[in-house]
Amino acid sequence: MSEARKQLGNRGEAFALAHLEAKGMCLIDRNYRWRGGEIDLIMRDGAVLVFIEVRSKSGTAHGTPLETIDYRKRRQIERCARQYLAHKKVGADVCCRFDAVGVLFPADGQAEIVHVPDAFRLGE
Repeated sequence: MSEARKQLGNRGEAFALAHLEAKGMCLIDRNYRWRGGEIDLIMRDGAVLVFIEVRSKSGTAHGTPLETIDYRKRRQIERCARQYLAHKKVGADVCCRFDAVGVLFPADGQAEIVHVPDAFRLGE
């Protein structure tokens, strides 16, 4: 991954985190990695544990940020989430959901953010 792309991703995650915290969500963990997979943000929204994928782009010539979250990426996030729950010994009674956040940083304008709560479910 190029340095510019990594910086864009880090900037998007920071922007998303600030947006979600402003909505009342609390950060639990960031960039949780397990066997080639990663969950960008793990947050609490009330009693719900939320696994969040953040995608950032500088333009939409090849689609929006959210359109880049394909089936393979969702399965990778799901596997990581299961590992996180087992590793942290989170009880089966805890409600979880998967959110997606798309951040667009156009060269000629202000950043745009789209938050999709419950963007996908296990096995979809």
